Amino acid sequence: MIGQHFRMLLALLGLRGSAALVDNPAAAWMAVGISLVVLAAGLYVVLSKKYSDEVQRWAFGAIGMVVGYWLA
Repeated sequence: MIGQHFRMLLALLGLRGSAALVDNPAAAWMAVGISLVVLAAGLYVVLSKKYSDEVQRWAFGAIGMVVGYWLA
């Protein structure tokens, strides 16, 4: 089952359902933008392998937070 945020994104993109499901398109796009920035930073830290274990734990937590947000 996909979360309400992901269904909202699909509706905003016109891939599923009606765009009328999105109350505030600007807020939806802001959530997408912030999620992409946090996800990119986390992936960079994890994939570069030049950061300490403590920093990598932060990065895995950030990636998990973004995934959890979109699945909730």
